[in-house]
Amino acid sequence: MSVLSVLRQILADKACFLCAEESDLPICPGCASSFRPCDPGWSDCHLAAGPASGFSAYWYEGTLRQAILQMKVQGEYQLAGQLSGMLASLAKTLPLGDRPVFVPVPRFGIRDERDPRHFPHVACRILSVGFDGDSGSGLLLKTRRTPLQTQLSDTERLKNVDGVFELSSNAGDQLRGRTVVIVDDVLTTGATVCAATNVILQARPHQCLYLTLARSRATIRSGL
Repeated sequence: MSVLSVLRQILADKACFLCAEESDLPICPGCASSFRPCDPGWSDCHLAAGPASGFSAYWYEGTLRQAILQMKVQGEYQLAGQLSGMLASLAKTLPLGDRPVFVPVPRFGIRDERDPRHFPHVACRILSVGFDGDSGSGLLLKTRRTPLQTQLSDTERLKNVDGVFELSSNAGDQLRGRTVVIVDDVLTTGATVCAATNVILQARPHQCLYLTLARSRATIRSGL
């Protein structure tokens, strides 16, 4: 395929972001089929940041790693919707009970997220519809700006998110007695998930789980 042909397809939104082959989707079926499944179901994990229970759909490697980096770092936000849909499709097999609340890991300074470019919020909206639950956007808040976790060591990751989250004023009423699912893109040391869980437990939910699109094999070296 010539460079000109690739550019034409991309400009017409008819090319895969990963392999540049003609595709009506941002990620073509061939590239999507190369994602390696991770957890078979809910798992109890012993992470560097502490114990946590949850589900990661795929391993953070190969073409999925490329897709996530393009989505997060290069601003290819068209990928967020498709990847969220893939996560939701796999999550349908998981037992969650009645009306779970899906809480996205938030960005600093944004309380009620409607941005279709941010994966955790996009995924929460899709998941809440699929499970007949609620989207908990705006219930968990980030209180300060932090460096990207990808730039830090395991120890620095833990310090980076220490005390960074808080509950909104109405979170207690929304989360008490409910199954709460924290949604993020990648699980590595578990620092972000555990920090968010510790704050959400203040609202006394029935249980608090995590759900991520991908899990890094570094979790094995970090204590998984």
